[in-house]
Amino acid sequence: MKRLSFLLVLCTFFSLSQAQVSLRPQIGFNSSSLTNNFSESATFGDQLGFQFGLDAQFGRRFYIQPGIIWESANNELRETLDGNNSEFSVNRVRIPLMFGYKLLGNDTGGLIDMRVFTGPNASFAVDKDLKQNSIIQKGDFTDAVYGWNFGVGVDVAIFFVDAGYSFGLSEVFKDMASDVRNNLFYINAGLRLGF
Repeated sequence: MKRLSFLLVLCTFFSLSQAQVSLRPQIGFNSSSLTNNFSESATFGDQLGFQFGLDAQFGRRFYIQPGIIWESANNELRETLDGNNSEFSVNRVRIPLMFGYKLLGNDTGGLIDMRVFTGPNASFAVDKDLKQNSIIQKGDFTDAVYGWNFGVGVDVAIFFVDAGYSFGLSEVFKDMASDVRNNLFYINAGLRLGF
């Protein structure tokens, strides 16, 4: 009876992974890296953040993947003159549009697949949390930033793991002399719910 139940569950997972359309709820971690120094006397440090959201895959070997992700990116500003370190986080709604290619399987409907993907994203700030007094103010942040992503993914039955890197294409701060952009490394894991 246990073998039959296991085979039934395995067949269900396999049939779900055959679908041409998949919804993918996911959760993961990120590391936000701000390029360039804020000023000659202030540098940025990286900290871990998190994200969660949903995207959809359309297609088999070649696919398109729009999504919506809630992203909390954390950083630290280190002021070298007075030794003051201040942490801040920016919560954004990130809207990626990925284009991908599945590498394994005759029709990429197998139990295990590997993928590569790339594409743009737009991120819109919804909350800015400055945890201490700092030379940065909430009004210094731009409301929208843009990036370009590259990544790889692995699918195992209805589960998946994605790892990607988003290169910042636009400035994080407005009306600042320094050109600071947000690069983001991220890892997501979740389910593929096919139909």
